[in-house]
Amino acid sequence: MLDTSVKYFHSGMAGAPVMDGTAGSLLAVLDACLVNGFGLKTVDSLVVSNNVATATINTGHSAEADVVVEIAGATPSGLNGQQKVIAVTPNTVQWETTGIADQTATGTISLKLAGADWVKEFSGANLGAYRSPNILGTRMYLRVDDTNATFARIIGYETMSDINTGTGLFPSTAQRPGGLYWSKSQSADSTRREWILIADDRMIYFGRAHRSDYPEG
Repeated sequence: MLDTSVKYFHSGMAGAPVMDGTAGSLLAVLDACLVNGFGLKTVDSLVVSNNVATATINTGHSAEADVVVEIAGATPSGLNGQQKVIAVTPNTVQWETTGIADQTATGTISLKLAGADWVKEFSGANLGAYRSPNILGTRMYLRVDDTNATFARIIGYETMSDINTGTGLFPSTAQRPGGLYWSKSQSADSTRREWILIADDRMIYFGRAHRSDYPEG
């Protein structure tokens, strides 16, 4: 089976959350990519042939080659879980299978882009604190203050007890009071801004184009 640990998302995907110059829009992106996934679709048919599963979704999908999707509701159960996509068409998604005989799967089957397996530990009004569940990582917290329209404030914590309380800030208050800045938009409006996010369950790479005239990619 292909490795599914690294997840890749961008704003051009069908159903991707919109980041713009409004409060909370960055949290919508982080919730979708890090935690929940997005682009949930009902699969019309799922066929296994020669160790390749082909999901047909008549209404289209969000997947691209090399992204990771999450399948649920299929029988046999070996088709469920996270799968790395090897090929797509506008209405089909394919991934490799191992040990599953050629057949047509049954059940009420769904497919979505899989989240990066992070947990949103605490939340508030346009506030979020995220943490990896992987015990091999540091398991420190990423707190995001997305109350401003055009930028967010980002700060790490070693421990947290609620969305506004924690210890071991980095950067410290002496270094950067309130944390670092992540720009979202050059203007406070609903104009869509481009973004890209790559993550596994311990690391995040996030790029934004805060100006609407910046091309994606």
